Amino acid sequence: MNKYLYILIALLFPTVLLSQEEAGKNREPLKVIYINKDVSTHLVSPEAVSYVDLSIADIAGDLPQSNLIRVKPTKEGASGVITIVGERYMTQYLLVYTDDLTKVYSRYNIPYDDVRSYLNAESSMTRSQMYDYAYQMFISTNRFYNVATKNFGLRTMLNNIYTINKYFFLDVSILNETNIQYDIDHISWRIEDKKKSKATNFQSIEVTPLMELHQNRSFKRDYRNVFVFEKFTFPEDKVLVLEIDEKQVSGRVVRLEIEYSDILHADAFIRK
Repeated sequence: MNKYLYILIALLFPTVLLSQEEAGKNREPLKVIYINKDVSTHLVSPEAVSYVDLSIADIAGDLPQSNLIRVKPTKEGASGVITIVGERYMTQYLLVYTDDLTKVYSRYNIPYDDVRSYLNAESSMTRSQMYDYAYQMFISTNRFYNVATKNFGLRTMLNNIYTINKYFFLDVSILNETNIQYDIDHISWRIEDKKKSKATNFQSIEVTPLMELHQNRSFKRDYRNVFVFEKFTFPEDKVLVLEIDEKQVSGRVVRLEIEYSDILHADAFIRK
């Protein structure tokens, strides 16, 4: 992702100190955040930011992190409105220039009290919510015991399948019964034919997780992770395959097949 925020110049105001009447009778006054050309102001969003608009060119801005907006006026007196849209919220602030550095924020955490609901058809759950649900599943007890495989001293198991809104959460673990550390090179999920027939072309469709709880790629004994997918279906003559490759020339390959009937047993997750 490009770390530099593309600033859209919407309107150039001769002054931003607009009265409520000028801005619209039904519009609430904007909260003021004071800025100064000698201080970078960092706005920390509670979720990933998808869009930012600055109403004036004399305030520079970028996006160092997905949830962090940095703004700084390029000349004295520069003031304007900043509009921020997250995955599922929208908020606006009045950035007002001041020479009084005691009023200037170097960091401002955007509270949920400042945001308004914003319906994004592409997102019914934020990444922070996904992470929170995935962690709750990670610390929960196993419900599946019959979906497992073992080879090369590695036992791979499906622990749980949950569904929330339009998402699947698949909880998987690996037990290493050898004394050799396992270093993960690549993790892939695919939908494949159950039986490989010479008479027909073998079909394999890759399925990419929206998120995985942990990024650790080495383990000596235990590995457990939760993968989040958009809901999908597949015919009964196919299987969902998890394949994990080891970082070795003759690496041990972990393979776990999940039947569609297992997917149908996904439970609705209830937070405790």
